Amino acid sequence: MKKLLFCLLFTSTLFAQAQIVRESVLIGKMEKGAELMALGKYDSAQVLFQFVLQNMEKLPSEMAYFFGRNSYHTGKYKQSINWLNKYIQLKGTKGRYYEPAIQFLQFAEDEYLKIQRSRSEQFEKDLESAEYDCGGLEKMLCPVCHGSGVVVQAGIFDEVYKTCPYSLGEGYLSCEEYNLFMRGDLDPKIGN
Repeated sequence: MKKLLFCLLFTSTLFAQAQIVRESVLIGKMEKGAELMALGKYDSAQVLFQFVLQNMEKLPSEMAYFFGRNSYHTGKYKQSINWLNKYIQLKGTKGRYYEPAIQFLQFAEDEYLKIQRSRSEQFEKDLESAEYDCGGLEKMLCPVCHGSGVVVQAGIFDEVYKTCPYSLGEGYLSCEEYNLFMRGDLDPKIGN
């Protein structure tokens, strides 16, 4: 019985020591990644940080800062924002890296917003310059009156029916007019 108890105690001690060694190796990789980041070797640092993220069970809060800052340098702005926010949530204003975390968070947010604005502007340009395929048809259903030729509006007592200002009651637009309408360049033919 004493031998069994001794074996269990010895095994658990070895396991605990192995876990401590593994943790210290991973902390060393994290610190090496921070050194590489400071030297401007962001891709190499990213590899080490990702290895630590995948293999360490409980991450030190500094890892959130290092990974967030390095993500900014590698152009992964949304990822940077998420990790830097996590660091600030964990450490608050008392964190060792609070000031640079705030600084790089602002940088990442600015860059992310630039990209989003650029995408939005490009999307608008694409819509403005788009030619809608009429499929060989000379006329298309008017998107305002849906081919009925009239627009129904709610009045004070009842519904009011008016001639469609774009199709002039026909319910159709030429392919050219349809394209102008879809780009927002077709003016109503009659005012309501």
